[in-house]
Amino acid sequence: MSTNSTEDVVQSPDGEKKEEAFNYDDILEHIGQMGPSQLCVCLLLFIPCVMPGIAVMTSTFTGAIPQYECALKDCENVTGDVWTLFGNSTGVKDTCHRFSANLTDDDQRCRPHYIDDVVDPTLLEPCDSWIYSTDMFETTIISEFDLTCDNEWKVTLASSVYMIGMFVGGLGWGNIADTIGRKLAFTINCFVLAVAMTATAFVPDYVTYCILRFITGVSGMGQFLIVFVWGVEATGKKYRTLIGCLYQAFFSLGSILLGVVAYYVRSWRALHLILGLPMFLPLVFYWLPESTRWLITKKRFDEARKVIEKAAKMNKKCVPEHLLIDQSVKEIDGSGADEDHGPQQSENLIQIFRTRVLCVRIVVMSFAWIAVCMSFFGISFSSGNLSGSFFLNYELLMLVEVPSHFGSIYFMGKIGRRPTLCGGLLISGFACLAGGLVPQDPAGYQIACSLIGKMFATISFDVVFSYTSELFPTNSRSSAVGLCSTAGRIGSILAPIIANMGRTLGPEVPFIIFAVINIIVGVVCLILPETNNLPLPATIEQAKNISANNRGCFRCDKS
Repeated sequence: MSTNSTEDVVQSPDGEKKEEAFNYDDILEHIGQMGPSQLCVCLLLFIPCVMPGIAVMTSTFTGAIPQYECALKDCENVTGDVWTLFGNSTGVKDTCHRFSANLTDDDQRCRPHYIDDVVDPTLLEPCDSWIYSTDMFETTIISEFDLTCDNEWKVTLASSVYMIGMFVGGLGWGNIADTIGRKLAFTINCFVLAVAMTATAFVPDYVTYCILRFITGVSGMGQFLIVFVWGVEATGKKYRTLIGCLYQAFFSLGSILLGVVAYYVRSWRALHLILGLPMFLPLVFYWLPESTRWLITKKRFDEARKVIEKAAKMNKKCVPEHLLIDQSVKEIDGSGADEDHGPQQSENLIQIFRTRVLCVRIVVMSFAWIAVCMSFFGISFSSGNLSGSFFLNYELLMLVEVPSHFGSIYFMGKIGRRPTLCGGLLISGFACLAGGLVPQDPAGYQIACSLIGKMFATISFDVVFSYTSELFPTNSRSSAVGLCSTAGRIGSILAPIIANMGRTLGPEVPFIIFAVINIIVGVVCLILPETNNLPLPATIEQAKNISANNRGCFRCDKS
């Protein structure tokens, strides 16, 4: 609903702020920053946030390495020291070599080779088939594709391939969403994610598995990125932090639900099928309205007006007419358009890098993303290196994310974005350092340090999404968030590789690496400006002016 005022710019009641036509923050002051219309959009977009949380951690279970031993042939009737599956009573068995099948002595040919045995190497041969324990999983990609011994590195590669997909998806889908809109980009991406996740259940070989995991990574990252920006843009500054953190919480909910389903479904193909089919459901959300902020920045004022008026009607509010006047129409009518309204030239990611203030900002945020993603995913992937129950450790590391999300809401609102990010990285770093240095026995010490590290890594993860979206202008916001998120995938790609060092070099090594990186980056982030309770910048000039709110920390933002 609209009133009949025809002024383009009016004084606000305080006599200071001016309302501009199609300034969405001004419009929200009239229709409400979180009315029924925005609430409907935000609540429905919570559902697709669950899907990427499921997809990213699936390899924790499908790629779990079971106990395995060489399969021996023609040894069923031999008595004596025969192969005892997964036993370890007389030493550490060599799972990659066995005595040669050409030996005539059945007692030697059919007994296991132990690592400590001193034997003639010519009597041994590499295993060509294996028997896998089904105590924890019926099947995994390891047992399906024989990713053992010299091929065990392919398990880590598969996880890194997914993260490389997230790297590509963060940059690609950010630009696509800025170009074609949030709604259309989301619909295409959602379909690709569902197809890739479901089709993985039917792959015939390891290479096809990796290809589909890459595609899943691209679309999984894209889905969360698009939904996050779409939801944050729908609300006013008062609710941005809450909505951003709730999207993160639903991402964590997806990882938690994955652990529950994986506990009951121990076959990796069945797991992928059960998880993939429901991912088609968000396609029905195509009827949701396009992001009003995006429509305005693209100067599609007629469409934006319809969305605003529909939201105002649903919220039972009125929008002054002067806020809904198309500037191009006013120029034709000679009604005195405001030449300074809106960006006069296309403001894209290239111009962000040409602006020194924003260039420094995006570089620092990129390093923050790398540190946060590395520790967030790395600690999760390291759950298999911890003592105790595999499933319990995983669920604890996922469950601790939930209070962390609500903690981040409190801290970001109470002390601001910058202190929360820096503090989260530093505390997470010191917790990981403690986790790497405390003794493994009893196991509770290391698990407790891991949980603290994960808790504050999660808080930092929440901050970087909201913080990045608040530091850059609307026309390049998705691209900036996408670029920083893409940089973060460097940390994500390295996370499973570093976590795997826990199997070969010791469980403390990954935690020490995460600690050093988090502490260094936590200090560097002190140069960033504060954005708490500030309106989202619409232009590069507005984004540059955020630096005026940088108080009490190092300052390198100079115009």
